[in-house]
Amino acid sequence: MSYTPTQTTPFGIVYKLKSRFWGLTNATLFRWSFFFMRKYRVAILKLFGAKIDWSCSIDRTATVIDPWNLSMGRMSSIGEYACIRCRGKISIGKNCCIGRDVYLLSASHDISSPTFDMISAPISIEDNVWIAPRSTIGKGVTIGEGAVIAAEANVIKDVEPWTVVGGNPAKPIKKRVILD
Repeated sequence: MSYTPTQTTPFGIVYKLKSRFWGLTNATLFRWSFFFMRKYRVAILKLFGAKIDWSCSIDRTATVIDPWNLSMGRMSSIGEYACIRCRGKISIGKNCCIGRDVYLLSASHDISSPTFDMISAPISIEDNVWIAPRSTIGKGVTIGEGAVIAAEANVIKDVEPWTVVGGNPAKPIKKRVILD
């Protein structure tokens, strides 16, 4: 058996050019904006096809790969140095907090392929979710409404609504209860 990992993306030239143009925009106009220019950053993402509510907040240090595959509901935020890799669709509901240094990875490589072909699956984050700093959410995962992902968790399976998970791999810790 020969081992020949792929050293390029499976995308066509138009997709690659669009992605490179976005990467340049993300590294300059987006990144160089002042911290208070929230709507400016939302406008730039919208120009590249993201479906984001105007009330959202994306930190200027966040990296979004392929924003045309991103949607965000009202009052959601993406924190400092987060990396949102939208090779597949990523949907973030309303009132969600994506913390500092969080990774959302909607694609990976097929480990049973000798060329490590890219595979993708959508990530769905439902309403009222908090993903704490340095967590990673893998491809194909759905995070249920009201769930909390503890700091540094590695989520590779769906999370039930109103559940707190943590660890590597993430496991349920307790049910989330809202006290009035």
